Amino acid sequence: MARDTQSARQEKVLNLLLVDDEKGVVNALKRELKDLNCSITTTTSGRKAMSVLREQDVALLITDHKMPDVNGVDLVRFAKQYTPDTHIFMLSGEGDLQAAVELLNQRMLTKYLTKPWNRQDLRNEVVKVLNQCSEVGQKTAAQQLADFNHENVKPNLRDFESVVLIKLMNVSDISLAHGEAASLDTEAYISQRLENMVTQPHLLQRTQAGVFALYLNESTTEITRSLCCQIRQQLQRTFSIKGVSVFCHVGVGFRNLRDSQLDHDILISSLVDTIVRDSHRISISQLDNSTITQYRRQQQLSAEVQSGLRNQEFKLAYQPKVQLSSGMINSAEVLLRWQHHSLGWVPPSEFVRLAELDGQIEAIGDWVLDQGFKVASELRRFSNELDSIAINISAKQLQSSRIVEFIGERLQHYYLPPSFIELELTETALAENSHYLEELLWQLKLLGVRLAVDDFGAGFTSFSYLSKLPIDTLKLDKVMTDNLHTDSHRQEFIQNLIVSCKKLGIEVVAEGVEEEADLRCLQAMRCDKIQGYIFSPAVSRQEFEKLMIRQPFYAKFKAQQGS
Repeated sequence: MARDTQSARQEKVLNLLLVDDEKGVVNALKRELKDLNCSITTTTSGRKAMSVLREQDVALLITDHKMPDVNGVDLVRFAKQYTPDTHIFMLSGEGDLQAAVELLNQRMLTKYLTKPWNRQDLRNEVVKVLNQCSEVGQKTAAQQLADFNHENVKPNLRDFESVVLIKLMNVSDISLAHGEAASLDTEAYISQRLENMVTQPHLLQRTQAGVFALYLNESTTEITRSLCCQIRQQLQRTFSIKGVSVFCHVGVGFRNLRDSQLDHDILISSLVDTIVRDSHRISISQLDNSTITQYRRQQQLSAEVQSGLRNQEFKLAYQPKVQLSSGMINSAEVLLRWQHHSLGWVPPSEFVRLAELDGQIEAIGDWVLDQGFKVASELRRFSNELDSIAINISAKQLQSSRIVEFIGERLQHYYLPPSFIELELTETALAENSHYLEELLWQLKLLGVRLAVDDFGAGFTSFSYLSKLPIDTLKLDKVMTDNLHTDSHRQEFIQNLIVSCKKLGIEVVAEGVEEEADLRCLQAMRCDKIQGYIFSPAVSRQEFEKLMIRQPFYAKFKAQQGS
């Protein structure tokens, strides 16, 4: 007996929970085990046992089967759901054997013992579990993680049906908040929980900090997805790890491997990217063939931005703005297009987003500003009916310390009067670093350039905030003008907005107008300009110059006014 006690004795005291609706039984069990080095909690209620499991790290649960409020089977299922590391013995009568066999087959029970129990058998089994838990507890987090670190041993993907990737999204936050040791403890805890949770044949590896790859020998898409949901449900929560409360933000994704031709490292990195991309949109990510094709396209685009700039694959297009009072085209917005050498025309919504993510938007933006100023200078000489050219400027460019100097240099280089250039800033860009941008906008205003807020209505910036900024033009987003003629509430809002802008000397431009009925609404509201397909899409410079010469909308507007 002394030898058993010594073998179970460790520095950390383990918690033992005894549950039976008969008080005499739990007291008898406690007497049998009280000399072991563990903390023993007893209860005669399955419901109270659930509360204990929520509040304590329980190494071993010994429970009866038939209890009045919450029976043993439900308590076991609860324990495996919320504390999967807990070892569980069921101690019950012969008549409960079928329920115990089912739980054993599902790997929910560590042991089933019948009443009356053999004292020495019970004691030996308890000591075995306590020793096992103590050995795990004595390992450092780094030692535990070492069991799963296999950076240099890559599995043969052909040996597995699917791979599940589990990413601890906030591993850096945990490290910063609680220290590197707590971060390692958290990863070690997650790895152990994963091992205890997955019952089918598998291989678990830690591929990098906060990322675990679970390779399944046999699995279908449905089974894998179900497992992913279970993993996320059990890991996305707050845990008490060595006395520290740690919330784990977990992303989970998977890929079927039957038809996968991907290199192992590319597969893992692509799955990580997919999880990060989907983290605020869906709970479980699936890396399918279409996603891989998309990643390859994105990688090609990102890799060829610089060569595209050098080889003049980027082009400028021009969308006219029509003055509603006269029908004259007197300004235009310069828009960027990419005619890729092998992919053809690439939508701006695709390559601009990628460039913003990888930082190449600054190089693209500088090219657009330089070329835009150059073209503006040439168009100004081409037609004296043009009063401004609008050029988009990105949020990244606004963060540059020399953006004001750069614009000033371009104005001088191309002999442009500053008021001929209108810089368009998105509503979203203005919402970020608002105090810094306020100062920057005033510096740009001192240069003499015009300032426009683009996409108003697509975000959440208030007009009261915008009215404090030195802006000259407010551009209504397409979401504000689509089917305007059918929405009286929106009509009233835009009407009041236009009235307020006129009082402040701010010009209003409606973007994305396509319907004649919407155009008539905006005319009645005395909107200043229209930019949309109802007049013209973005066109080449040659086509834009033809429109400037012909002024095709002037006669139509004059005829309307005459009638």
